[in-house]
Amino acid sequence: MSTEMLKDALDFDLIADVFVTESITASPSELHGQLCGYLASGVALPLEDWLTMVVEFCDIEGWKEEASRAVIIELYTATLTLFQNGEFALVPSISDEDAELCERGVTLAQWAHGFLAGYGLSGQKNNLSDETKQILRDFANISGMQAEMRALEDNNDNEADLTELVEYVRLSAMMLYTEHHDINPDVDHTKQNSLH
Repeated sequence: MSTEMLKDALDFDLIADVFVTESITASPSELHGQLCGYLASGVALPLEDWLTMVVEFCDIEGWKEEASRAVIIELYTATLTLFQNGEFALVPSISDEDAELCERGVTLAQWAHGFLAGYGLSGQKNNLSDETKQILRDFANISGMQAEMRALEDNNDNEADLTELVEYVRLSAMMLYTEHHDINPDVDHTKQNSLH
């Protein structure tokens, strides 16, 4: 599967539509952040465990629509593939450029919050490098900026700052992943995980 197709599976609106269909009130960005944080911590996360985590995170009994579950599986497999293929093409699932700047900022803060939660859930706390600790601190700061993000006005300076912040978060998440995992350019998890 091409990198662009993999990135399409991380589309915020796609996951948001699933949340609407399934009557889920949680944040799609936070869910993706949680997945990325868990994977980046160096702890393996089998697909079935991820699906259990999603049901708990979303506070649902199960899926109303099989198509919803398929989107969530695709989110997992595309994220894992983008982490592992070495192209550094992973993107956080946040509101896209068409959304207002404040909305994009809020979803980035939610993603960072989810990342920290996922990292924490993995139980990986031993022997963290100074760089890892700094990144986690930075993510905690970004996570705590929801109120400031809500007040963001659309202007070029704020746009540039937010773009820079998104890029920092994106690269930091991948750097944390590569600290614990080998990169495999030939990997494509979308071919292996068609659980039913």
